[in-house]
Amino acid sequence: MVSKKKKNNTGCGCLFFGGLILLILLFIFVSIENRVDYRTEYIENTKYLATDISKKYNLFPSVVLAQSALESNFGTSGLSSEYKNYFGIKAGKKDNSVNLDTAEFIDGKEVTMNEGFRKYNTKEESFNDYARLITEAKRYERVRRASSYREAATALYECGYATDPNYSEKIISIIEDYGLEDLDLEVLN
Repeated sequence: MVSKKKKNNTGCGCLFFGGLILLILLFIFVSIENRVDYRTEYIENTKYLATDISKKYNLFPSVVLAQSALESNFGTSGLSSEYKNYFGIKAGKKDNSVNLDTAEFIDGKEVTMNEGFRKYNTKEESFNDYARLITEAKRYERVRRASSYREAATALYECGYATDPNYSEKIISIIEDYGLEDLDLEVLN
């Protein structure tokens, strides 16, 4: 009797598994690239608006742009994409508004709260309203008097713009990661 040898099919399985791993790694790499692209794209698409507003209101464009990037998650948050609010500006009783969940820090702990936020028709309207708020509200006088982007970012938190204890550091990090301090040289010199 002739015995049949079993064929070993492990070669195809290893090849399939290796190809699958390669596809997963490619997907992860492309996802990381796209994440970087939307942030850079936001900075590029918004820097002229931030610069123009900053010239008009005598603010640091690096801080205006970085704060809008932080508050809007580089233009991808629902508040910015749907309601054109790029600074997380809360609504007063008479403002056109929408209620959304937001993270706030109370006694050092992060909590979710449902708050009313102003709605705008355009990105430009949001930036102008933010600049008016910073330049007209007495509580932001230290932001207006700041002599550097670091001082302005620190003053925003200390004057009560946000409750996140790392707020200033996040703004400064965006400024330095994207070289936004160069915008200040164009506007403030």
